[in-house]
Amino acid sequence: MTSITAKITSKGQVTLPREIQERLGVGDGDRVRFELVNGAVVLYPQRDTPSFAGMLGSAPLPEGQDARSVVDGWRHDPADRAALDAGPPHPNITVLNDLQDKI
Repeated sequence: MTSITAKITSKGQVTLPREIQERLGVGDGDRVRFELVNGAVVLYPQRDTPSFAGMLGSAPLPEGQDARSVVDGWRHDPADRAALDAGPPHPNITVLNDLQDKI
């Protein structure tokens, strides 16, 4: 397949040709993502994003750890975490303790 043309409707809609749908593995009701790359439009099937719990799995947390400590262990070494906690918060972040002062 080298080229397929389709007509744009007055509402800006295009029917995705059957051959393209089959190659992308999409059908009725599925979503697609458009990206503009160097003046060309690239079309990707939009797969459902799994839930955070689904990505983590359902295994119990290690003894004595909460979710934050587990996630922090993935992201930062302890010295980095301590430096982040010791510094001032980003100006666009509301710290929950700050809300108590305003109530």
